[in-house]
Amino acid sequence: MSGRPFEIPEPGLIAPTPVARRLTAVLLADIVGYSRLMSRDEDATHERIARHARELIEPIIFKYVGRFVRSMGDSMLVEFGSALNAVRCGLDIQRGLAERQGDEADRIQLRIGINTGDVLVDDRDIYGTSVNITARLEALAAPGTVCVSQSIRDQTRSQPDLFFADRGSHNVKNIDYPISVYEVAYEPIRVPLLSRMLTHRVGISVAATVGTILLASGAALLVDSKNVVVARTNSIIVLPFKNVSGDAADDYLADAITDDLTTDLSRLRRSWVIASGTAFTYKGKTTDPRDVGRDLHVRYALEGTVKRVGSFVQVNAQLVDVENGTNIWSDRFRHETSSLLDLQEAMTGRIANSLNDEVAKASSRHEVGTLAADGNPLDREMRAMAAYTGYPTPEKSLETRRQAEAGLQADPDNARLWGLLANVLSSDVLNAWNQAGPAEVDRAEEAARNAIKLDPNTVLAHYALGFVQRLRGDHQASAAEFEQATKLDANLAKGYAQWANALVFTGDPKAAIPLADKAADLSPKDPSFGVFRWVKGRAYFVLADYPQAITALEESVAVRPNLWFSRAWLIAAYALSGRNDNAAAARDEFIQKFPQYNRAWIADIYGKENQYNNATLQTASAELLKGLERAKLP
Repeated sequence: MSGRPFEIPEPGLIAPTPVARRLTAVLLADIVGYSRLMSRDEDATHERIARHARELIEPIIFKYVGRFVRSMGDSMLVEFGSALNAVRCGLDIQRGLAERQGDEADRIQLRIGINTGDVLVDDRDIYGTSVNITARLEALAAPGTVCVSQSIRDQTRSQPDLFFADRGSHNVKNIDYPISVYEVAYEPIRVPLLSRMLTHRVGISVAATVGTILLASGAALLVDSKNVVVARTNSIIVLPFKNVSGDAADDYLADAITDDLTTDLSRLRRSWVIASGTAFTYKGKTTDPRDVGRDLHVRYALEGTVKRVGSFVQVNAQLVDVENGTNIWSDRFRHETSSLLDLQEAMTGRIANSLNDEVAKASSRHEVGTLAADGNPLDREMRAMAAYTGYPTPEKSLETRRQAEAGLQADPDNARLWGLLANVLSSDVLNAWNQAGPAEVDRAEEAARNAIKLDPNTVLAHYALGFVQRLRGDHQASAAEFEQATKLDANLAKGYAQWANALVFTGDPKAAIPLADKAADLSPKDPSFGVFRWVKGRAYFVLADYPQAITALEESVAVRPNLWFSRAWLIAAYALSGRNDNAAAARDEFIQKFPQYNRAWIADIYGKENQYNNATLQTASAELLKGLERAKLP
C-alpha cells in the first residue's frame, strides 16, 4: 500500500524562505484507534479514510478557506485566517463523518483540537507553542468531538449556534502553564423546546440541555459551631477513573466504570454521592482529593485506574479520606470483560464496608453472556454508558443509540440497554436532534416499558417514561415517573431536575424550588448548572416573586449565556420589578445575541392558553409577555 489518506501536494524544489511569524487559527485532527484499525485490515482502512478525506473533509476545509499544512496519514494540521471558520470546519467534519457512517462497524472517528495564536512559518510547516497547545487540545478531546482553547472560545462565544462546555484547566506536557479546555458543539435552533413539550411539535431548540439537566437529592450540609460548612457524613465523589491501557479507545471503559460506580454508591443508605456531571469536570486534571473535598464539602473521594489487556480488565482503586488525605481502603481487581458487573459489585461492596454501611441490592440483575472482549453485550453496554456520560451532543446521542441497539441485538433481555435506548430516543425528541419525531416517542415508550417489564427497578426507563408522558401532554404522569426514578436512585440528579420541571407544569412551582436548590448542592460544577438556576428562577417568576426570580436567572445567564429563555424571563422580571435600566440593558444584549427572536416569536411560544393545563402557568406566561412589552423588546 502506498500514499496517504490526507494527501497534501509536496512543495517544489525551491530555495528555503526566512522564518516568519503570523497570527493564525490552527486545527489538528487525529484518527482514533488508527493502529488498531490498520492492524485489522490495512488496505480497507486506508481506502475508507482516503474516501472520507476526498469526499468530505477536504471540501469542508476548502469551504472554510483552510490551508493544509501537513499530514502524517492518521492526522492532519490545517490553518485558518479566522477562528470561527476553524471551529465551524471542525464541527462540520465531525457531523459529516457521523452522518456518513451511521451504523458502520469500526467507524472512522476523529479527535479535533483548535487553538489560535502566533506561529512560526516557513515554506513547508508552522511551529511554536500555539501548535503544541493545539496538539494537547486534540489529545484531550473525546472521539467525535472538538476541543478548543480559551482564546478560540473568547473569539467565537457570541455566535448563537455555538455552545461550549468547560472541560477544566489542564497541565499538559511541554507547556509551562495550565491551559483551559472547552468542548464546542452545534445546537441548531428551529422550534424551541418548551413549545414542543407543550404542543407536541418537533423542532430544534437551544434549550436542548433541559432534557439532561441534573438535580440533587440528599440531606443538608453539616454546619459546625462556628457556622463553617463542613463535609456531610458518608458523602463521596467518584473521581473519573483514568485509562492507563495506552490506547485511548479504551477511555469508554474508564468512563463507564466511573458512572456505574456513582450509580451503585447512590444505593448506599444515608449516602450523599456527588453527581457524575460535576465529577467529570475533573477528568484529565491532576487533582488533590483534599482540594476536591474542600470544594464540594465531601468526606471521601474514590479514585483509580483502568487497564485492559486482551479480554481482561484490571482496576486499581483507592478510597481517600479527604480531610487528611489518608487512604482508608485500596484494592486491585482483575476480571474478564464478561464479568465487569461482578467487578463493580465487588468494588461497591468493599467500599460500603469501609463506609460502615451496606449496599441496597437491586431485586434482580440480568446475567450477561460469557463472551469476552469487543462485541459482547456487556462491552456494548459499557460503550453505550460511556457515550451517555459528559456534555450531551447530537453525536453522543447517536453513538449511545447505536451501541445500545447493537447490544440489544445480541442480548434482547438486557433491561439496562432498553432503558438507555429509551432515554436517548426521548431526549433526541425533546432536543430536536437527529431528525427525531413522533416515531421516536413511540419507540422510546416501547423501549422503556420493555425495560420495566424485564426489571421494574430500571431507573433510566422510568426517567425516560417521564419524558414520554411529558411529550404526550400528561404532566401528572410525567411527574410520577420522575418521582419513581428518584425513589429507585436517591441520588439521581437529573430525575430531581425533571420532577421539578413537571411540578411547574402541574401548577406547584413552590415545591419545585427546593428541588432546584438540590441541583446546586449535588452537582455544583455541572455543565447544566445554568439550567438548574433557570428552573428555580422560572418557578419564582410563576409565583410572582420577581426579586428571587432575578437572583436565580442572573446566575443562569452568567454561567450559560447561550440560553435564550433564561434571558427572556430575566428581561421580563427586571421590567415587572421596575428595574428599567437593567431591563433595557438586558434587552439590548438579547437583541444582539438573538436577533432572530422578537416578541411576536416568543408570544407564539408562550401566548397560547390552550398549551397549558393550569391557570398559574397561564398567568405567568401572560406576565412574561407583559414584561417583555414593558421592556420594549421589538
